Amino acid sequence: MRVMRACLALLLVASQACLAQVFITPEQDISVHTERDGDTLHVTVDMRVAVKPRRAWEVMTDFDRMAGFIPNLSSSKVVARNGNLLKVAQKGAYTLGLWSFPFESMRDVELFPYSKVTSHATGGSMKSMDSVTYLEADGQNTRVNYNATLTPTLSIPPLIGPSLVSSEVREQFQGMREEMMRREQLAKQSEPHIAAVRKRGQRRA
Repeated sequence: MRVMRACLALLLVASQACLAQVFITPEQDISVHTERDGDTLHVTVDMRVAVKPRRAWEVMTDFDRMAGFIPNLSSSKVVARNGNLLKVAQKGAYTLGLWSFPFESMRDVELFPYSKVTSHATGGSMKSMDSVTYLEADGQNTRVNYNATLTPTLSIPPLIGPSLVSSEVREQFQGMREEMMRREQLAKQSEPHIAAVRKRGQRRA
């Protein structure tokens, strides 16, 4: 009887561990830390995603389609381009419970394929905002590190400021990660078709 109880206890612990892994791992994949210094917020994000850096880069720099996969964006558009220098206009709203904060941004973005993106706010709802994003290969995965310093134009209540920003930033990165995985899955599904087309072309040649 004692042995049976011990086995049942072990099974219970194991099942709880499995459930914890299922539900906790996605959150652990995206670490968001926000600190407040007066009116300025410092945000750090560390994310790992099971795609190669080029796939991650493709999504994180797809500004014209970004409103389609980042929930808190209502519009996003590249309004000017000069090589790897972009001017990006975005609109959306941050929400936390009953609080809602509409925002607009105009940013100068510089691309360093496929490893780095820098951004500097030139207008909108921020007095100032500067960010840098690094992409690094991690085996078959990509590690994304994001650091931003921002000062909103509107006053955000001190008690909810860091929580609001952390929540919205996490949602943004979750949206990007889901889009990376979606595109990766589509690419894998199309591989057999592409291989078949190439094979037919070789036969005709």
